[in-house]
Amino acid sequence: MLRSSLIILILFALTIPSLLVAGDNLAVLETVVEANRQVQPGLQNYRATVETSRIEEMMARLTSGMPPDVKPPPSPVITKFWQRTGESLVFAKQTQPHPYVEKMVKQASANLAVELNEMLLPAAQAEQRRELAKGADIKLSEVALADSLMHRLEITFKKPIDLNEAFYVSGMRLPQKQIKTLTFDIDTKTNTVNELSLVTDNGLQLTVEVRYLEVVGGYLPERFQITSPDGKIDDLFEVKFTEIDSYLLPASMLRIIRRPELQENLEIFFKGYQVNQPITEDIQSRLESHRVQ
Repeated sequence: MLRSSLIILILFALTIPSLLVAGDNLAVLETVVEANRQVQPGLQNYRATVETSRIEEMMARLTSGMPPDVKPPPSPVITKFWQRTGESLVFAKQTQPHPYVEKMVKQASANLAVELNEMLLPAAQAEQRRELAKGADIKLSEVALADSLMHRLEITFKKPIDLNEAFYVSGMRLPQKQIKTLTFDIDTKTNTVNELSLVTDNGLQLTVEVRYLEVVGGYLPERFQITSPDGKIDDLFEVKFTEIDSYLLPASMLRIIRRPELQENLEIFFKGYQVNQPITEDIQSRLESHRVQ
C-alpha cells in the first residue's frame, strides 16, 4: 500500500510541470525566446559588408533594358547593420543610389536581413502568437529521446489561419497562409526548437530540422533543413561562423532550394565586421526612417 502511494505521488509530481505549462498556452515557446535573448549578451551591434554573386546577376537583369548609350550604374556595396534591440538594416552604401540599385537591394533584403535567432519565434511577435493561440487547441506532451527530454507542443487551429510571421519569418520560405497545425519539439536542456512541423489546408506537410552551435550564453542555429514526406521539397540553409572580437558571427550563409517550382543556390559572404561601434548619424537616420515605414 505504501509503495503504491509513493508511486502515485511521484507520478503526480512529474505531471505538475507539464500541466502548469500547458495551462499557460504558449509559455514553453516563450522560454525559447527568452533563451535567445541571452545568447552572446555582450554583442550589442555589428556592421558588415555583404558579398554575393547574386548582386551582379540581379544588376545584370535590372539593367538589361537600358539603352546601349546609357552607362549602367556600378555594382553597389551592400552593408548590413544589426543591433540587439532587434532592428537590422540592409542598404546600398552609396549616398544616392540609382533606382535600379534601390530595387535590387529591396529584392535581396529578404535573404540578407535574416537573423538566425529570429527565424523561429520572432521576439516582437509574442502578442500575435498569443492572439492566434486563442483560437486553437493546444496539446503539450513530453518525449524522452536518448539523454534529453523534449517538450512537444501541438497547435491545431480550429480553422485554417494566416500566421503573418508570428511563428517564423517569411525568409524561411515556409507557408504563412492557411495553416492547420504547427508542432514544435523543444529540447528542455538547451531551450531550443529542434524540429518544427506544419500542415496546411491543402495538405502540404513540411518538417524543419534545426542544428545548433553552442556559444556564450546559449545556442545559435547553424543549419536548417526543410523537407516534405514525398521528397519533393528538400531545402538547406547553413551558416559558417567566424570569431570576431570574441563573438561568433556569420562568415557565410548557404541557401539551397530544391522544389518542383524552384531550383536555386545562393551563397552570401560577410566581411569587414565592425563590432560594438558607436552608431553613426547615417545609420541612425536610416533606422528612424525604417521605423516610420
